[in-house]
Amino acid sequence: MRKVLVVDDEPYMLEGWKTMIDWNAYGFELCAAASNGEEALKLADTTQPDLVFTDIRMPGIDGIDLIRKLREKRHPGSGGGPKIVIMSGYPVFDYVRRAMPYKIERYMLKPLIPEEIHGLLSELAASREAPGADAAADAGGTAEPPGGAVGRVIEYVKEHYRETIRISRLARLVGHHPVYLGQLFKQKTGYSIPEYVHRLRIAEARKLLRRTNHKIAYIAQQLGYHDPDAFTGKFKAMVGVTPSEYRSGVREG
Repeated sequence: MRKVLVVDDEPYMLEGWKTMIDWNAYGFELCAAASNGEEALKLADTTQPDLVFTDIRMPGIDGIDLIRKLREKRHPGSGGGPKIVIMSGYPVFDYVRRAMPYKIERYMLKPLIPEEIHGLLSELAASREAPGADAAADAGGTAEPPGGAVGRVIEYVKEHYRETIRISRLARLVGHHPVYLGQLFKQKTGYSIPEYVHRLRIAEARKLLRRTNHKIAYIAQQLGYHDPDAFTGKFKAMVGVTPSEYRSGVREG
């Protein structure tokens, strides 16, 4: 298992990292969580994480300073040490510019969506492990043929997309390694499993916005989005307008 350190000064976010992310399915283990940069540095020394998720704005040592210190401790000037993912609620280019010299793996905006974190973990696992079809043996049981496996996953997702979809469960369902299943699904459909789930959810959201008077927060919850802002962000990214704008435009038209 590769070790993960999460750094976030919001207590409810730290709890979400612990309970909503299926780390083990991708070969990761959440070994430590810190609420500030100083605490994170101490934990990094003791746990030697392979992957760090860190917020930017924190009291004392902020995210950029934390990253710099981590890099200086591990192979100064080479960008060595753990892979680092920045999280922030502020899409400010200055943060990206300041972080560029430290070889950041990804810059992600809050609020975070579990499916997006799972997608990133899948990518990181695949880049290191590059598993083949024979990795199915690690999942136990008999592996279904590729086409049948993808078809069965699609059927399951279409029935359960309103719920939290864990790729580890899908992998057990068809007898393939989670990382290999994710690669296989994208080859066959053109989408990652999380992307496919979002497409189903947003398609249903459009129907509900057209046909009902349900509040947007209620629709978000019914479709598996625990944070209405996360739902709004995903909806706008896929449709081009916010849910309220979409509803207003439909009714005006």
